[in-house]
Amino acid sequence: MKLAQAAGHWALVTGASSGIGREFAVQLAQKGMHVVLVARRKDRLDALAAELRQKSGVRIEVVAADLTEKGMVEQIKRQLDQAGICVRVLCNNAAFGRWGRFEQTEPELYRQMIELNTTVVMSMCHAFMEDLASHPTSLVINVSSAASYQPVPYMAVYAASKAFLQSFSQALHGEWKERGILVQTLVPGPTESEFDTTARAYDSALTERGTPYEMVHASLSKLDSGLPVIGAAKGIWKQRMFAGLFPPKMIIREVAKMFMPPK
Repeated sequence: MKLAQAAGHWALVTGASSGIGREFAVQLAQKGMHVVLVARRKDRLDALAAELRQKSGVRIEVVAADLTEKGMVEQIKRQLDQAGICVRVLCNNAAFGRWGRFEQTEPELYRQMIELNTTVVMSMCHAFMEDLASHPTSLVINVSSAASYQPVPYMAVYAASKAFLQSFSQALHGEWKERGILVQTLVPGPTESEFDTTARAYDSALTERGTPYEMVHASLSKLDSGLPVIGAAKGIWKQRMFAGLFPPKMIIREVAKMFMPPK
């Protein structure tokens, strides 16, 4: 997959109103792609759309939607079909998490988290597969997390949802590569974004933050490699080795130390 060949075609980015999603929209537009922006906050999407049209001269479609609503993915697909938009790049970035003790968050919020972080990603891939397969080459980027590599006490549901995404995305890579569809799993590190605020993050062992630009650049600059997983987190190989070699009791204890809420 070469983005230069996709100039003039359509990309769809979820969670495009801020952070990594917004940066994906910016960088894809800079490559000459038209972009469908999907998120809940229409005012932010409209502002970004105006900026991208002015700076990059590409077409922008704004879809203000809550992806966790029943039938929303199918509704978006119908809307784009009616507009004559055929997607060549699909970026599943929308997600959220929650820090803290498991029992202190209501089950309904966890249900929404699982829906957005897992079911919506699966549904988007399923809904747009025919679009993607209609091109000689196409691309899916599923944004995961370093939390996917091991259980994370005090982020239990979020880490589990990203473990699902990580496994699903890599399996789909194996299935779809013969169709000319590259499915890339992007594993960003902690990033300067609204994620921490939404997740109600507190002081922890995670002190360094990368920029959205760095995370997106890591993804798009390595498309030629065709790799199923791109790690943009520092020291991720150490994390994978730790999770794979050491006993679960030790892994759980050490990770819990990093995320334990302040007393």
